[in-house]
Amino acid sequence: MTDRQTAVGVALLVLAGVLLTGTVALGLSFAHEAGAISVLGLAAGAVLVGTAEDGRPV
Repeated sequence: MTDRQTAVGVALLVLAGVLLTGTVALGLSFAHEAGAISVLGLAAGAVLVGTAEDGRPV
C-alpha cells in the first residue's frame, strides 16, 4: 500500500506542478482557475507522500 500511495502522491505532485507552471508560462486565460486546482493537487500529493511510511507523519 505504501508504494502505491507514494507513487500516486508523486504523480499528483508532478502533474499539479506542470499544470501550475504551464498555464502561467503560456499566459492562458484560465491561469487562476488552473492555479487553484494545482495548489489542491500539490497539497494532496504532499499529504499522500508524507503519510505513506509507517510511523509519525511529517
